Amino acid sequence: MLVDLHVHTVVSSPCSHIDPRQLIHAARRLGLDAVCGTEHEEMEGAQVAWELGRELGFPVLRGVEVYTDCGDMLVFGLEIPSFPLQVPFEELHRWVREADGLIIPAHPCRSDRGFHDRLGPERAEFLLARVDALEVKNGGNTEEANLRAEAVALEYGIPGVGGSDAHFLMQLGRCLTVFENDIESEEDLVREVKAGRCRAAYAHEVEGIELSRLWR
Repeated sequence: MLVDLHVHTVVSSPCSHIDPRQLIHAARRLGLDAVCGTEHEEMEGAQVAWELGRELGFPVLRGVEVYTDCGDMLVFGLEIPSFPLQVPFEELHRWVREADGLIIPAHPCRSDRGFHDRLGPERAEFLLARVDALEVKNGGNTEEANLRAEAVALEYGIPGVGGSDAHFLMQLGRCLTVFENDIESEEDLVREVKAGRCRAAYAHEVEGIELSRLWR
């Protein structure tokens, strides 16, 4: 199953140019099996896209991208309508664990500085011991940044996932996550990622995905 785990829409992400209805039609045309709405600090956009997905018969999963003192985190399974502009990682981690949710550092190695150098060795070790996966393929990253993230995930035995981080339709599906089993709900997503039954991929690595379909 092919899922883009990181997409923003105009509903709750002012930096995005993607309308939720256009998102669903484009995802289906592209060959994706589901998409995740992950707005900045707000759940409203994901909820709107989820409701449209139910109407149009296409799976949309609800998440959020939360800015913390350790960087941006993709969160699933935590039903809080909105978040402060910066949340202490420890506090977010506690909320996610209480909800039996999922926490994934987004584009963790986008900076040229190493992961441990950026956060400091002790803070990096603290973070990596508490997250469920790493976004090792991000559509807005350079290949080098994604390779650095993959190396960290491999070293620490953390599952790697992929998402486009799309703010424009042309970016949709550039990176995605391949799941071994069907994902029909946030609960399925949480379970499968925690079990490591997934892998990150670029669109060109996946049979059946052609980005040119978005413009046909």
